[in-house]
Amino acid sequence: MRKLGVLIILFWMAFSYQADATEIIPPMISLENEQTEYTAGEEIHFRLENAEDLKIVLINEQGQKRFLKEPVYTVTDSDLDGSYRAELYQKEKLEPVLVAEDLFQVKQLDEITPDDTPPSFSAIDISHDTDILPTSVLHVSIEASDDESGVKAATLIIQGDSNKAEVQLTQNIWTEKWEGELALTDFQLGEKITFAVRLMDFADNEITVDTLKELQLYQPKAPTISYNGMDILAEQKKIVQVGDEIELTLDKYATEFPTFESESGKVIPLIWQKNPTGWQGSLTLTQDLVGEIIQIPAFGPKLLIRTNSKPFHSIELIKNTILTGIINEDFATISQLYIDVNGSRYAVIRDGVRFTSEEITTTGNITLYWTDWDGQIYSEVLVQKIKPILPPIHKEIITSKPVTPKENKPIFTTPAPKPENPVKKLENTSNKQAKKENKSTNNSSSIPFWVPSLIIIGIIIFSGNKAMK
Repeated sequence: MRKLGVLIILFWMAFSYQADATEIIPPMISLENEQTEYTAGEEIHFRLENAEDLKIVLINEQGQKRFLKEPVYTVTDSDLDGSYRAELYQKEKLEPVLVAEDLFQVKQLDEITPDDTPPSFSAIDISHDTDILPTSVLHVSIEASDDESGVKAATLIIQGDSNKAEVQLTQNIWTEKWEGELALTDFQLGEKITFAVRLMDFADNEITVDTLKELQLYQPKAPTISYNGMDILAEQKKIVQVGDEIELTLDKYATEFPTFESESGKVIPLIWQKNPTGWQGSLTLTQDLVGEIIQIPAFGPKLLIRTNSKPFHSIELIKNTILTGIINEDFATISQLYIDVNGSRYAVIRDGVRFTSEEITTTGNITLYWTDWDGQIYSEVLVQKIKPILPPIHKEIITSKPVTPKENKPIFTTPAPKPENPVKKLENTSNKQAKKENKSTNNSSSIPFWVPSLIIIGIIIFSGNKAMK
């Protein structure tokens, strides 16, 4: 037991020694001499312990900062009277690891030349997201200087169409730039904002400089709604068919995803997918939605869903003058039907789903017009036509015309006459007279034309025989 106790004591002593050896000794800063008050032109030397790679910043009661690269500082005419402290910073750290209060005093013996020159602005840098949104935060840094009393304050001024904001900047001890952050919650999407800087030195000289820098907040893409790939956003009413698809496109930063609602109270959700340019919602129209009128609340047109693309179930032309037919059930909303035939308009009387035209008296193609639910006028050229009515055809009996002998042409040809004697000449004269009488008689009677000829021939023969006796 005694040996165990000794071992424990030795272990504890070794552990305590090792812990003391590895304990971090804090940095220290002090003056190398006993002088504590300085004036313009005098050098101040500092003694550092465990302060390698630490940055030294001297700050007076008024807030003037002097950034030291070496542990020595020469008091200038622009250093204000009062107590100074030293702050030591580790690399890339914004909070000091050591603050040495009342390290020394500055007392200017001669009158200081007044500082009448305002600070100068040289550059501004703004880092932000690719798309600047009202939820975005801008990181701003500016470069400003004042060779006399130094920059006391820097303020960033942001001006937009809808609002104005100011951000107080603070000086980064490592970069010596003035930096700050700004949330854009007071500005709107699509708004353009500009930047100015207000600078003040320790002599209260002030200047406001336009940085000539401007940014525009992200302009979201306007939502679109399409039917079978055709944009219908500008329409008030649209007739759609079962089986077709409605697509709604939203901006990529959209946070609300709407649904269709019917006049009967149905809520019809869309199927949403994210793509590189935005959100896309789709709805395939199903049979159970036939007859419904749907719409996204306060957006886009009203949609009437139908299953038929043809408005008429049947059409019939009666007696070539009356058109009648039946309207499909889901086209019951159509109205103002009328008929046009070659520019003549005829009224159509409707009784429920049936319709009948007035008597059509014009021939030609029939065009049926109607006004649909969407307010548009539609038409259809029918296969039926109004045909002209032709008069009945009467058969005529065609008879041959009677042949009438010409006066100067003999009915029969006879051989050349022999030398005439006085008796024959007298007979011929009487025969000619008889012919004229017979011709006159023939023209006024219905006796066949050849009967008088035979009579004349008989008379001639009889007269000849008598003369020969």
